[in-house]
Amino acid sequence: MKENDTVKVAVAAGEIMLSAGAETMRVEETMYRMMEAKGLTEIESFCTTTGIFACATGSDDEVVTVIKRVKVRDNNLEKIAKVNELSRCFVEGRLDEKTAMKELNNIRHLLPYPNLLRIVAAAVASLCFAYMFGGTWVDAVNTLITAALMQVPVIFLERRRVVPTLVTIAGGAFGTLFALTLLNLGIGENVEFIITGAIMPLVPGVALTNAIRDILDGNMLAGSARTLEALLTAVAIAAGVGVVLTSWMAVFGGVFW
Repeated sequence: MKENDTVKVAVAAGEIMLSAGAETMRVEETMYRMMEAKGLTEIESFCTTTGIFACATGSDDEVVTVIKRVKVRDNNLEKIAKVNELSRCFVEGRLDEKTAMKELNNIRHLLPYPNLLRIVAAAVASLCFAYMFGGTWVDAVNTLITAALMQVPVIFLERRRVVPTLVTIAGGAFGTLFALTLLNLGIGENVEFIITGAIMPLVPGVALTNAIRDILDGNMLAGSARTLEALLTAVAIAAGVGVVLTSWMAVFGGVFW
């Protein structure tokens, strides 16, 4: 049944976008336009942070409903961009359902960003943040090294599918430990700017931005869930940093070497 295939393609596109970090409104609108372009009527598309629901009526008045649970969520703007482009081609009639589903499967299995790229990007970004917050160039160098080293345990834990909250706690803890160690080796002057800059790659900026956009669009359920997710991540970062700082002060009396 062609209408059934159309709904499945729309849901598959929405699933990839939602799991890659797209906001709820973008996912729902993409699904709606894809189904509308193929002549379906009485279309309903709805998604939360962990689930997608799509319903439409075909030419024979038969209702097609598809429900999909989204278990894995990450931030991958490349996937979102590719699905957006595919949806435009699908709406314009340049792709049929079979070809679109094949392309979506290819997008779904895109390899993640290389580890080296992640390390370099996090290090350079953290360096800029540390200097922007008021640190010296020596502080920025410390932050560059700290952020690069911090990504190693973070990537290691992510590859082993450790709970994201624990990964964030570990990232904050290792980042603080590396920063303090380098500071006591003579690299850096202001520990607050170094640590703040180093943990910036862990800050849930995308989640918080999407939460605000969802709330402004009236998607209160998704917006509230994303807000809670962002707050939980912030607490996890603070917990990791706080534990190491407290332990360091307890051992060394709060005085750096």
